[in-house]
Amino acid sequence: MNTQQIQEVLNYLLIGITAFAAIVIVVDFICGLVHLWHQVTLNIESSLNRSTSEQLHVESSPLQDSLNVDNPQPSTNSIISESSPETDNCVSIDIAKIDLRTARKIASAIKKASQRNSDLIIPQKINGKSVTLAWLQAQIQHRLELAPEIVTTIIQELAPTALISERLNLDHSSMA
Repeated sequence: MNTQQIQEVLNYLLIGITAFAAIVIVVDFICGLVHLWHQVTLNIESSLNRSTSEQLHVESSPLQDSLNVDNPQPSTNSIISESSPETDNCVSIDIAKIDLRTARKIASAIKKASQRNSDLIIPQKINGKSVTLAWLQAQIQHRLELAPEIVTTIIQELAPTALISERLNLDHSSMA
């Protein structure tokens, strides 16, 4: 083989390797798009299911019409958890009173309590860095809206200082 034939073989080999790399990049890009599309459809389905279950919860609450809650200063970081029909206590949770250590304990407890429902898990590190207190508080508040029965009991156990217990005033005129 002379040098011109070797050069032609090397050129064809380089063209083949470049074409193979381009094909791999295109296939990887398409697989990524398909995976992203599946994630988007799953998120849309779960949000639709969540909104329908929330609407059913609101429609099925006969206690709402007969209760009147007095809260003169609604806090942006407080959530009111509905009480059971047997009691007339309403528990309000002030998320801002939860410190970083307690918020981390609450996130861990929620993770342990919700092994079936991965939507409730709160990551404590993102990209290898610990998350801030404000982010954890916002996530706890969001999880409290998603699953109040689970998160309220965890907060009652781990952060009793964040609880504000209030007596509900029954509106007797609507009951008559």
